Formats: sequence, C-alpha cells, structure tokens
Amino acid sequence: MTITTAHWCIALLLAITLMMVSQKAYAQQQIIPLSDNDKDNLMVTVDNVLLTWCGEDSLGFSMSFAMLGNSLPRQHRAYIVPQLIMGEHTASFPAIEIMGNWAYYHDIRTPLDTLHVPDTLQYRDRDVRTYQAYQQTVPREYWMGIALLRLLVLRVDGCGNEVSRVERVLRVPTPIVNEEKEEDIRKENIQQLQGRAYVTFPVNRTEVNPNFRNNKFELERLRHTIDSVSNDTTIEILRIQIKGFASPEGTYQSNDRLARERTSSLTRYIIENTAVSPVLFHTAYEAEDWEGMRNFVDTASTIVNRKALLDIIDTEMDPDEKLNKIGYGYPDDFRTLAAEAFPLLRHTDYQIDYQLKDYTIEKGEVKADTLYMLITDTLSETLVTTKRRFNKGYKPRFAVKTNMLYDLALAPNVEIEVPLGRNKQYSVMAEYTNPWFRLDKLNYSYEIQEAGVEFRRWFAPRCSGSRPWLCGTFLGLYAASLKYDLEYNGTGNQGELTSIGLSLGYSWPVSSRLNLEFSLAAGAAFGNRRHYNAEFESSHLIYKYTKDMSYIGPTKLKFSLVWIIPSPEDNKKTKRKR
Repeated sequence: MTITTAHWCIALLLAITLMMVSQKAYAQQQIIPLSDNDKDNLMVTVDNVLLTWCGEDSLGFSMSFAMLGNSLPRQHRAYIVPQLIMGEHTASFPAIEIMGNWAYYHDIRTPLDTLHVPDTLQYRDRDVRTYQAYQQTVPREYWMGIALLRLLVLRVDGCGNEVSRVERVLRVPTPIVNEEKEEDIRKENIQQLQGRAYVTFPVNRTEVNPNFRNNKFELERLRHTIDSVSNDTTIEILRIQIKGFASPEGTYQSNDRLARERTSSLTRYIIENTAVSPVLFHTAYEAEDWEGMRNFVDTASTIVNRKALLDIIDTEMDPDEKLNKIGYGYPDDFRTLAAEAFPLLRHTDYQIDYQLKDYTIEKGEVKADTLYMLITDTLSETLVTTKRRFNKGYKPRFAVKTNMLYDLALAPNVEIEVPLGRNKQYSVMAEYTNPWFRLDKLNYSYEIQEAGVEFRRWFAPRCSGSRPWLCGTFLGLYAASLKYDLEYNGTGNQGELTSIGLSLGYSWPVSSRLNLEFSLAAGAAFGNRRHYNAEFESSHLIYKYTKDMSYIGPTKLKFSLVWIIPSPEDNKKTKRKR
C-alpha cells in the first residue's frame, strides 16, 4: 500500500486533534472551582506540579497556584491541601490558607496569647491574584512510592461551615510493565493457621499496654505464632487476617468505636514488633460478639433462665435494648454474664493463610508483571521550602477616633472606644469636642464644649470567628451635653443643650490598625438659648431674651478615622519579631 499525501494529512490532523484534546483535559484538570452557586465565579488554578525525592528522608512537592474569578467573600477562608493517598494511609503537605478581607483582619486583631497558628501558609485574597510559589516536604514513608497525589480544596464560611469541597487527583501511579522469565511454576498448597488472643484494654482506652493484666503473655504468644510462621523457609505467608471483638457491655455506638480503634491499635503493635510486611495484614472488627454470647448461654451450667435469654438474643431488636432487657429482667444471670462471659467476648481472632513452597519445575516462560509506581521528577535533589507566612496577632486595648467632618469645621474632637463582652460584640465610647476660638476685637466667638457617651452593639457577621475587632454594622445608644457661645459681628447666642438618641453606623477595616467609620444619629435635644448683643469689643454682653429649645430629628453625622491601640507588651513583641 502506497502512503499518499492525503494519508499524511489525515494523520497530521488526527495528531493535532489528540494534542488539543489532551491540552484541554490538562487545562480543565488544573482549574478547581470554589463556588457555592452558579453566580459565584471563584476558582483556583495550579501549574508546574513537581514531585521529587529529597534525599532519603523526605519527599518534596512544589507547584504554582493562583485564584481566579470573583473575590473571596470577606469572612470566608479557602484551604488548598496537597495530599498523598494510598489505602488507609494519608500524608498531607502544609496547607495553604487564603483569607477574605475580614478573616484576614480578624487574625491580625486576635490576641497573641489566644492565636492558634496551624501548620499553614497564610495569604490574603488579593495576594494570590497572580501565581505564587509553593514548595514543601513531608517525611518519607515506604508506601509513598505507590500513592496517588491529590489536591484537596475547601472553602468555609465565617462560622467554619463547609461551603464547597473538591478533591482533584493530580498524579496517579503509572503502570510499569516488567518482563522476566519465570522458571519455577509453584503448585499452590494453601493452608491456614487460626488462633485467638485475649488482649485486655483498660476501660474506654484503645492503646495496647503490654503490662496490663495478662497482656504480656497473650501478646508474646501471638507474636511467637506469627514469627514462627514467617521464619519458616518452607512457608510463604499470603495474608494475616485480624478481627477484633468487643463484649455487649455498654452502648453499641461506644463498642463500635472501641472495637475499631482497638483492632487498629493491636495491628500496629504487631507490625512494629514482627518482621512481617505490613501489606500482608487485613483487619476487620465486630462491635459486639453476640454469637459468642449465645454460645456461652447455651452451654454454661451457671445460667438459670437459659431459654428466656436465648429468645432475647435471637430477636431482631436493637443490641442496646437486648442488653437492657437481660439486665433488668434477669439481674442474677446478667451478673453471671458480666463475670464469666464478657471477659471472653473481648477477644481478637487471627488467621494466617500460607502456602508450602512445594513446586515443580516446568519449561520456563516469559511473564509480564505490571507494577504501579508514582513517577517522581529528579530534577532537583534539594527543595527550597517556602517560608511560612503567618499574621502576627496583637491584643487590642482600645481605639482612638476623630470625626473628620468636625475637623474640617475647625472643631477638634477625640473619641475613645473600649470593647466589652467575651466576643467583643459590645463597646462603650466617650467623646469630647472643644473648639474654643474668640477674636475679641472683631466680635467673633466660636466656642463649643461637648461631652458624651455611647453604648454600642455590633451585629455582623454572626460568628465571632470571622469578625475583626470593632468592625461591621453597629447600633448605639448615646447621651451628650453641649455648652456653646456663638457670636458674629456683635450679635450672639449662648446656651446649654442635652441630647439623647440612637446611632447607626458601619466601620470598615482598611489596615491592621486602622478603620474608617460612618455613622448617623437621631434623637431629641432640649435646652435653652440666650440671645445677646456684644458692646465695647465684647467686654459687655447685653441679653435681649432667653428661649427654651427642643428638637427631634437627626443630631449627628460622623465620618471618623479609627486607630486601634494594642497593649504595650504586644508592641514590644512585634518589634522584636521584626
């Protein structure tokens, strides 16, 4: 068959199509959504994924990552966790935490003595709009060579509730075909060795304690059995099955947990104290050994109400109801079971499957074995670890404010606000304004003296774990007293006012120690006004009349600059750490 130009064109188009499909699939693989609805266009993109052995002790992982789409909601957090997974084994590289604006300032304004710093690299949302480098290592373990590499991407709200979760596999074990000539064909002769060990655990504990009761004898017997089989050169162990049981004493939920964790704990103990490969072990557990209890009741001579107890055991009712019915209905037999049966029902059964190395030599043939290995790059034996970035918290004491609208009106003012309550959801504020200007020869007077207090309730967001200190929406109750003297061109008014009312406002965090606050107040004001004429360069005031005043409506408008003051000891710590 002659290969024509048309054949070459078809082959080229097919190659280009396959390449485009492959690139598209790769691109989709590297973009991970963080959305909680169709309108939330949040996603994480990763690139330059590299997995490499770093010497004999650690495995290194590096990548570039960035966030795309909308900004992360101010109180939300996103976590990116690279993981190695193989069966029950999991190893997690240090997590990446990306914080919304409020979550970021919350961590900064958390006292140093209560700030929990996990093994996490922390970033603010706007810091990861371009690619960031990530390079970390984990201690090397035997199973990592056949593990898969996964990226876990989580998003949680300010209360810690999970909003979205995506598990994306970045690299899977690659099949490697290994061809070799096998000369010996073994004739299988599988046999089993079964036994039972009574390893005792303290009440509600799951750790194996060799020195507890008769555990030393039971563990030595179990280990001797396994070692004797594994050291026999004529035997090949196929698997070791371990199944743990708990007695019906206690609740089924508690017994289920104890049986599971005790079986795992005993298996780890055997692996650590024998020379058998861990991959040969297979575990199972049973929360309550009712079959063993039935055999005891059916055969023990010390049981008085045998038939009644067997009828209860054979019913389909809930295990906890069975136990309560036996305990309340037949207390004497229950005491016998607790003393004689329950200790025997807390046991671990083991079974060793093995085959004799009995084989016949036949004509050799070539066989292909497929191994699965996690392919790692070896471009760099050393990996420069990304420096941890943590927000250093400080302990706020109070906030100092000034209303910039008053400042523009040449009315210098100062406010001090102190937070109250366990979650800082309340605060109390004191304010003072004192523009005291008088130009005697020009008959001008601008004299105001005001003092007030305000109690505030901070509302948003609902969870204190995402609310920065003194930020968000607030509702206040205020009271103020004002004394004034306003004169212009020889005519003026003096008086005193008292005001009480409600305020509503919002405070934005703009840096680690700075807020911008807007508020509007409304209420009632009442007092008096004394009208006068000033004579002889304002040295004599001639009062014309006095009038009572009352008013209901807007009373204050503020646009304030807020400065957070930390404790002195936190200032010293921050300077030392720099």
